Amino acid sequence: MRKVLVIQEDIIILKILERLVELNDYECKAIRSLEALNIEDQQTNFDFIITDILFEGIAPLQFVAQVQEVLMHKNLLIVTNMGQDKIKKEIFALRGVTGFYAVPIDLDEIEAIIQAY
Repeated sequence: MRKVLVIQEDIIILKILERLVELNDYECKAIRSLEALNIEDQQTNFDFIITDILFEGIAPLQFVAQVQEVLMHKNLLIVTNMGQDKIKKEIFALRGVTGFYAVPIDLDEIEAIIQAY
C-alpha cells in the first residue's frame, strides 16, 4: 500500500488533504506536528510527505531540513499559508522538494502530482 504523511497545524487543510490522499488510494497518516510521530512512522518510507512549513519555534527552512533528515520519503510537497516568493525560492533551492503550494491551494494540481506516482 502506498503511504502519505500529512503534517498540517490547520485542521481544515489537514482534513482536506487527508481526504484527497485517501480518495487516490493512498494510506494516510495525518498529524498536526512532528511531535505526533511515533517510532514506526520514522521507519516508514512514505511515497509523499505533504507538509506546512509554518510551525511555532522553528524557521521554515530548518523545518524542511528536519523533515528530510528524520523521515524517509520519495516526494515532499509543501502546502502553506506562507506564499512569499523569497521563501518559495529558498525551499526549491533545497534538494528533494517536489512542489510548493500556497493557500488557497489548487487541489487538482496536488491530486495530479500524487496520481502521477
